[in-house]
Amino acid sequence: MEELLKELERRTANAIALMRKSGVEYIALTPSPNFRYLTGFFEEGYERLILFILTVNNDRVLLAPKLANIPSWFNRYSDIVLWGDEDNVGSIVDKVARRLRIYGKKGAFEDTMSLRTYELLKEELSPSGTVLASTVLRDLRIRKSLYEINIISRAVKIAENIFSELYRILSPGLSERFVASQIASLIASEGYTEAFNTIVAFGENTANPHHIPGSKVLSYGDLVLVDLGIVVDGYVSDLTRIYSLGPVPKSVEDNFTALISCFNEAISIISPGVRAAEIDLRVRSCLTDYGLGGNILHRTGHGIGLEIHEPPYLSITSTDILDKGNVFTVEPGVYFRGNYGLRIESDIAILDNGDTIILDKSSKDIIRL
Repeated sequence: MEELLKELERRTANAIALMRKSGVEYIALTPSPNFRYLTGFFEEGYERLILFILTVNNDRVLLAPKLANIPSWFNRYSDIVLWGDEDNVGSIVDKVARRLRIYGKKGAFEDTMSLRTYELLKEELSPSGTVLASTVLRDLRIRKSLYEINIISRAVKIAENIFSELYRILSPGLSERFVASQIASLIASEGYTEAFNTIVAFGENTANPHHIPGSKVLSYGDLVLVDLGIVVDGYVSDLTRIYSLGPVPKSVEDNFTALISCFNEAISIISPGVRAAEIDLRVRSCLTDYGLGGNILHRTGHGIGLEIHEPPYLSITSTDILDKGNVFTVEPGVYFRGNYGLRIESDIAILDNGDTIILDKSSKDIIRL
C-alpha cells in the first residue's frame, strides 16, 4: 500500500506540473482509466455521481455516493465527501467548487463522462469552458513508471502461464466458443479477469484478425490462433500465439519464418526518439520484401496500460515518438482470406536507461499439439 501511495503522489505532482503548463486549474474525473490513474482504484459509476477533483494547488476531493466501495486507505491520499440519495448532488458539487475556489476557472473534464454529468459539472464548475482531461494526462500515462511496468510484467507472466496450459485444452472436436470459455474459466480460477474477450480461431477463421469465437470445431490439420490478455491491478497484457493440430505445410512455415524475421527487425530499431510510424513502415517493408505486403490488414502495434489500446500507436499515420517508459505490443500479422492467418504478438517495454525488453519470455514458434 505504501508503494501505491508513493506512486500516486508522483503522478499527482506530474499532473499538477502539466496543469500549470497548460493553464488548467483543476481536473475533474469520473470512473475511467484516467480516474484510476490518479486515484489508484476503480469504482463503477452507476447512475450516481462519482467524481475526483485534483486542483493545481494539490487539493484532492473524492465526491461519492455513500454506497460506493472506497478503499480504506484512500483518506490518506484525498478528502472524501459522501452524498446520499436524499441529497441534491448539484448543490454538493457547488459547495465543493466554492470551497476549492475553482468555480468558473478552466478545468479538464474526463473525456468519457456522460452528457448528463458533463452538463451538471459544466454548470456547477466551469460555465465558461473546459478541455479534455486526456490533453493533460496523455503525456503522463504514455510514460510508465517502473511500478507500472512491473505490474504489466506480472500480467504478461500470468498470460504466458495460461498459454502453457492450452495444450491440455485444445483437442479435436471442441468448438472455438468452448475453448474460449475454458480459457476464461482458467483465468478466473487463478483470480484474474480477461483484458478483453479472448480470441480463439481455428483453420480459415485465423484469417480474421478480430474473429469472434464461434461454433467451428477443431480438426486435424487446423492452425489455431489465440489472442488473450490478463488484468492485474488494472493493468493489462496482450499476447498472441499460434498452435497447429498436425503437420504445418511448408508454405505456412515459410510465411511464419518471414513473420518472425520482420518481428525481429521491428524489435531491433525500437529506441527512445524513434517515430512509432517507422516501426510500422519497417514491418510493412520487410513483409513486402517477402511477397506478403498484400496480406497485411492492421498496424504493427499499440500501447497497453490501464487500457488495452492506448498510445503509442505503431501505425503509419501515428505521430507518436517512442520514449522511455513506453509499453506496447508488436504484433505483425499476415492473412490469407478463406485459408489461414498468422500473427505473433509480444509486449515490449522501453526502460528508463533506454533499453528495450520483451516482457514475454515464452517461445513464439508455432506450437505443435
